[in-house]
Amino acid sequence: MDQSAASDFVRRFEDFWRAPSPERLNTVLDPAVRLSAPMTPTTHGLAAGQLSFEQLFTLIPDMTTSVHRWGATTDGVIIEFTAHGTVAGSPVAWPSIDRFVINSDGLATERFTYFDPLPLLLKLIRTPRAWPLFARNRFSMGRTRPPR
Repeated sequence: MDQSAASDFVRRFEDFWRAPSPERLNTVLDPAVRLSAPMTPTTHGLAAGQLSFEQLFTLIPDMTTSVHRWGATTDGVIIEFTAHGTVAGSPVAWPSIDRFVINSDGLATERFTYFDPLPLLLKLIRTPRAWPLFARNRFSMGRTRPPR
């Protein structure tokens, strides 16, 4: 992938995370995208990805990211960032890396997220007010309906 196309994708990634919503995922993700990340099942298709993000934003409604660095790969881009927000009013942050495969339209056909889930799990365990939301999200992760 050339540097200009990679830079454009990273700009749209950062723009998405300034005001994230499941409805805006189409600015960075292809309709047939495959999403893989710790703590969530792999999803196939934009609608399933939107549902997964809807559940994530229910748990961490003010989630945003801060990009630290990125680099183009032969088929996409790798972005290193910190995700942060609050879980039931308690602040949480964790370092993460996303590896994207980008198509000729500039949209991601695959996203692989890498992070250590232990700090996030410990935060959830230590925040009893988050337990009902987390349990509800874990229970409903098998659903495939698109978000409202």
